Formats: sequence, structure tokens, C-alpha cells
Amino acid sequence: MKKTALLLCMVFVAGALPAGTLFPLYANVATNGGTFFAVRPFYSHATVPEGEIRDYLWPLYSRKEFKEEAASRALIFWFTHNFEKSNQNDPRIRRWLLPVYFQGRDAAGENYFALFPFGGTIHEFLGRDEISFVFFPVYARSRINEVKTTSVLWPVISHTRGDGIARDRVFPFYGQSSLAGKYDKKFVLWPFWTSAEYYYPGNEGSAWILFPLYGRAKTEIESTHWIVPPFFRFTDGEKQDKVYCPWPFFQRVTDERCSKLYVWPVWGRREYHRGEDRRTFFLWPVFFSGRQKEADLIYIRHRVVPVFFFEKSVLCDETVALDECPEVSRYWHVWPLMSHRRTGTSSRFRLLELWPVRDTPPVERNWAPLWTLYRRTDDAGTISTDTLWFLWHSEKKPADGEKEWSLLRGLAAYKKDTENRQVRLLWFLRFGGKETGTE
Repeated sequence: MKKTALLLCMVFVAGALPAGTLFPLYANVATNGGTFFAVRPFYSHATVPEGEIRDYLWPLYSRKEFKEEAASRALIFWFTHNFEKSNQNDPRIRRWLLPVYFQGRDAAGENYFALFPFGGTIHEFLGRDEISFVFFPVYARSRINEVKTTSVLWPVISHTRGDGIARDRVFPFYGQSSLAGKYDKKFVLWPFWTSAEYYYPGNEGSAWILFPLYGRAKTEIESTHWIVPPFFRFTDGEKQDKVYCPWPFFQRVTDERCSKLYVWPVWGRREYHRGEDRRTFFLWPVFFSGRQKEADLIYIRHRVVPVFFFEKSVLCDETVALDECPEVSRYWHVWPLMSHRRTGTSSRFRLLELWPVRDTPPVERNWAPLWTLYRRTDDAGTISTDTLWFLWHSEKKPADGEKEWSLLRGLAAYKKDTENRQVRLLWFLRFGGKETGTE
């Protein structure tokens, strides 16, 4: 009896599921220019012409090799990056365990090491070329190009010098910042008193704020008053007009590049004067819409956070109205229920859509197939549907008169092409013959 049950299980696995596929748990297929192998959600391996990607129970660990670079990541803490695999002498590398351990070699071939907060040096981090510290925040030094900053009991004491740059502070008691030929700024008992002198050619002037009472700025092309700053601001200028009354609830800005009107959180719009970039919200942060130009395409987007997202791209043509521009792609999703994507002559619809962000590659490789209960694809006229993973599958090519369907990948199945018809039962019993002959 046990042997019979085992034999039936083996027949089901071998026959119900096609060779090389135990969908969605297992996949081993060829892709455009590469291969894809997965034992979901534990492991996946994708190859492309210029590299490969491996995921181990993503986001637990992943590794990527692309051209001359190799990188790995474990959650959001451990990072490694080899920037030049072919350079075996002084390759640029990183080995970081945030926020504790930093070790690597920078683009100039110089080694560095740090153990936070005890001490060491980190290169190419947080926008700085170099950061050195001892028992942070007791002592630290940083450098951006030739601008060097020394901090003691950060952020209390700081001293910065560079080409035309001088900044000093004993926070929050006093601080000053100068950029030669541009400005001099200082604060006393921040944020209660701040002031500045500007030396920009054609726009010299001064500004000060006595927080939280009043502020004043006056330059050659602009005049500003703050009342109970930052809540009330009135700016009148040649290049910009700005009204906050009060901020952030009412904001109106008009300048050379764009115009902005917010009645926050009810409604707001920011529009660039060229008309290529427009963003609108309603009942922030729930409803958003806008359009944006990228290269020769215009993207039109609508969002209802977090449940709905719509995006359409059209080919930009200034000679016709936007509604008449040819559509290139379309995507929408209703989270967590469904999504639809169309590009050119290809489209895909699926249920469910548990990941709220569109087409995240690691999720598509490792997780999305596990919760996809229904999928319909149309690839240049080949229409495929899958229901409850491998319970039901169908495929047809109307232009060629070809179609097929299967229940449990062969418990019952039917296939018809231009020459043959075939019926399959119990996975291994096949019946059929020529389309023009006797079946």
C-alpha cells in the first residue's frame, strides 16, 4: 500500500509538472541572453550577458557581478563592493558592516579602516572624501576635496577651512560661515539670531532673523519679510515672488522656472513653466498626480497612497496635443489585489500584487510568483493564462489557429496546432493524430 501511494506521488510530480518546472517553487529556464534558476524563496540565480545575480532568501543576502564590479549585501547592514575585479594589485573595494565596521581601499588605492565609535578612517562615505574619528563624537575630522573640517564633541565645536571657505561654530552659542566673494553668515544662540551679508554681483544685500518674532532680507533684486518665522514669509523680487501665510498651510511661489500653489493638506500644485513637469496633490498624502518629461517620453502618473498607482508614457511630440501623442507603455496596480502592464504588443495582468512598489527585480525573482494566483500574458499575439499556479494553464495563438490547455499540467490536457490534435489524460495517456486525418 505504501509503495502504491509513493508511486502515485511520483507520477503526479513527474507528470503534473513539466520538465524543469515545479512552479512557483522551482524554475530553471532560458531568458533573453541568459538563464534563470530558482528554488523560491530560498535561492535564485540569474545570468545576463554582462553578469549574474544571486539571491539567498532575499533580502537576507544577495550578490551581483556586473562587468568589472562585484557587490553583495546582507539586509541593510553588510555591504561589500569590488569595483574592479580585473585589477588584482590595488582594486577599489568596500567591506562595511553598518554602522560599526568599515574597511576598504578608495579610488586612489589608499587603504582605510574604522571601528565605530572607537576610531579609524573611512573614505568615500556620507558625501565626504575622508572621515577620521576617535571615540566619536569626542573628535572627528572630514574632508571634501581640499575643504577640511575638525569637530570636537560633535556637533558642538567645529572648524572648517578650504579654498575661500571659513566656518567655525560653538553650537548653539555662536557660529560663522564665509565664502569669499559670496557671503558671510553667522548665528548667536541658534536659532534665536541668524544674519547674513551677500556679495553676489548684481544681488548684494543682507538678511537677519530674530526667532521667533521677525526677520528681514534685502538685496538688489529681492525683498523679504518674515513674521513669526518660518510661518509667515513675504518675498517680492525680480526673479521670485513668495508668500507663506502661514507655512506650510498656504504657499505661493512664482519664479523664473516654476510656479507653486499649496493649500496644504487639501490641494497643491507645482508646475514648471515649460509645461513638461507638473505635480498635484489632493488631501496630502493620499492623492497625487503629475507628468514629467524624460528624454523623448512624457510620463503621466496618478497615485492614491497606498492602494492605487497608474503610469502612462507617450512619445513626446510638440506639434500635437498630449492626448493625441502615441502611447508607448501603460501600467497600473490596485494594491494588494492586481496589476496590469503593457509595453508595445506585450501585456501582463496578475492577481495578487502584495508588493506595493512596481516591478522590484528581487521581488519578481524570489517572491512574486509565490503569491500570483492568476496571470494572463499577451506576448506579440501569444496569449497565456495560469490559474492557481499549475492548476490550470492555457495558451493560444489566434493568428495561427493554435491552442492548448491543461489541468494540473496533464491530469487532463488538450493541444491543437496546424497539423495535429492531442488529448492527454492522467499525465501519460496520449491520444491524437493529424488534423486532417482520423483521431
